[in-house]
Amino acid sequence: MKDINLKTEKISSLLWQLSIPAILGMLSSAIFNIVDYSFVGKISPYALTAVGITMPVQIIQMAFILLIGVGTSSLISIKIGEGEIEVAEDILYLAFKYIIIFLILFAALFMIFLDPILQMLNISEQVYDYAKDYIVIIILGSIIGVPGYCLNNSLRSIGQAKISMNIIVITSIMNIILDPIFIFVFRLGIGGAAIATVISQTTLTVYVIYVFVRRKDFLIHLKIRKVQKEFSLLLESLRRGFPTFNVQILGTLVSFFLNNSLLKYGSDLDVASLTIMTGIYNFYHMAIIGITQGNNTICGYNIGAKLYDRVKKSLELSLLYTFILSLVLYLIILLYPQLLVGIFTDDLTLLDNTSLGMKYYLSMLPLIGFHTVSSQYFQVAGKVRSSNFLGFLKHGIIIFPSVLILAPRYGTKGIYISNGLSDGIASAVGILYILIELKELKRLADQSNL
Repeated sequence: MKDINLKTEKISSLLWQLSIPAILGMLSSAIFNIVDYSFVGKISPYALTAVGITMPVQIIQMAFILLIGVGTSSLISIKIGEGEIEVAEDILYLAFKYIIIFLILFAALFMIFLDPILQMLNISEQVYDYAKDYIVIIILGSIIGVPGYCLNNSLRSIGQAKISMNIIVITSIMNIILDPIFIFVFRLGIGGAAIATVISQTTLTVYVIYVFVRRKDFLIHLKIRKVQKEFSLLLESLRRGFPTFNVQILGTLVSFFLNNSLLKYGSDLDVASLTIMTGIYNFYHMAIIGITQGNNTICGYNIGAKLYDRVKKSLELSLLYTFILSLVLYLIILLYPQLLVGIFTDDLTLLDNTSLGMKYYLSMLPLIGFHTVSSQYFQVAGKVRSSNFLGFLKHGIIIFPSVLILAPRYGTKGIYISNGLSDGIASAVGILYILIELKELKRLADQSNL
């Protein structure tokens, strides 16, 4: 990443240079999840339920990964913009060090309290064995598989979006190839799907570590080193990562709450329906995240360099692009729901229920891009309170009371409507917040031009 590019290159061109690789990488990851769910669904609808009902455990783990990964990567981008390369390199090492420590502790605690955790998830007898086989392999394997995903955020923060994309695409394809081999050829069932995931994740981790150590053209490198002001750098990184962490923790509570509400007002198959809807939503949202990651790199660097007119332009274009993309993808989902759901299952009851419920669950899809760009921008800009509030709004403040009010009256339909309400209201508030921020950026740009 050359300074001249981020300082002077046309923002529209720069945004696409950074966003397209991120979008392709994210979409390949989303496609992998869809194919993974598809293979698991062919084992049994209950196997698909097992993946969905253990999702809160994975979301909690991912919350800590993103706390470290997003926080350190945003700070790295700003430090590079300020010209503090050595400090940026210190932060990269801290990200690697603390993610390893966390993953070991998390896996140890999970195995110690395995049975109570599975009981707390309210798993039925038909689903229990599937769930246990899957989640144990995923969590233990994450110790060697997940560190690369944490450091991959830093690849994008130094402008190496293409490398980030390439390794995600390669490992996603690897997982798609390995899934049927381990599930059906080796007859390992849902455990085979988990093993395939761990192998592909580990490949990504090895490659990301390799390029950070060996690539001489990188601005920063991964080195074991004594870090000056380690505690203060760690605290600042965590502060910037807390909004994402909070969203993930809330996501865990929401996932647990929705799963239990669906079991109360529906059945195991309704949890499978939600798992499918989540897979389709993730495919859409990964594309939006790709644009926001490009925007975050530009904004983080130019905030550090105090080039506020470029920050404003990048933010405006990101909002426009995400809206257009959201609208297009929403129309596809609206027009071809059964075609999309059919990728995951051939069970007719599950197909019909999911196709109908998805229209309510994803009803506010065109607006979600505004919320995503806004909340992530505030995180990079260090405006943690704004980012936190937007996260709480979308992932808790609205959806919990909505479900409690609507589910008793409308059943599972009320649960799906509640998600749409939460998305719509949170996105509207996000639009208001970002309009105020754009006005402030204009003031700062005018002031710096005097």
